[in-house]
Amino acid sequence: MRKVGDILWTIGSYGLALLGGTLPRRWWPRMDESIPVSRCSLWSGIVMAVFSASIGIPGFLAHLQGNTSRGAEMVMRAGRWIPSAGPIPTDEQANAVFMVSYLSPLTFLFTPLGIASIYLGVTGYLRAVSAYVDDPRGDPILTWVDSMAWKRRQKMAARQATRSREELEGPEVPDRLVSGQSGGFPDADFVVVASRRKPGWERGVFVITPELWYRLGTPVERHLPAGLRTFYPLTEIRDLEVVRKSVEYVLPPLSGSLPPPSERTDA
Repeated sequence: MRKVGDILWTIGSYGLALLGGTLPRRWWPRMDESIPVSRCSLWSGIVMAVFSASIGIPGFLAHLQGNTSRGAEMVMRAGRWIPSAGPIPTDEQANAVFMVSYLSPLTFLFTPLGIASIYLGVTGYLRAVSAYVDDPRGDPILTWVDSMAWKRRQKMAARQATRSREELEGPEVPDRLVSGQSGGFPDADFVVVASRRKPGWERGVFVITPELWYRLGTPVERHLPAGLRTFYPLTEIRDLEVVRKSVEYVLPPLSGSLPPPSERTDA
């Protein structure tokens, strides 16, 4: 019985893997822990293409038969070969309806079943080709929906993080400039104390001022009585160096010493 159970689980896991292959690719690593989704990505696309044919071909034949039957009925009603419950159609009307049967391959594409079968067939084929060239991917629509939802979640998380940080920082105030010693960086010439993070101000960046050029040290965050502050240590550049990344900045007036940081310190 245990062997039978193992066989059934293996078959079921591969069946689930074929379905899981339609999900966005970023989900696959977590599912691979239980079912072989990544290994079945090629077969997932093939099976989906075959499934689209299995529903599309019978659906098209039924659609063609229905159009042909309606056209033949209109011709017979126009010729009074069969009784007509309503107004008798003219020959032109009957011929127009009958000619629609010749457009069945086109009209089928605009039916729900036609749209579904064509979509599943094309995307299944493309997914199989992508997996064959070692670039597997999930269903395009599911991937797009997941991407939009993920981006929305990221934006909401970023906004929440920004609000939480601004609560710690308090009201935005102008930057302060203190000496390196006063700011807790004895090796730096100056320290810019900012109430908000400065985009692009990273370690090693050149800070170009109208007077001198400085190299930015490692920014440090500290909690002061007024709120969370970011400390940017600046060291004057005295040798010729290649500028890889720089920001322009006007130093504020030099201030006195800062109040001691609170017990909570972020680095």
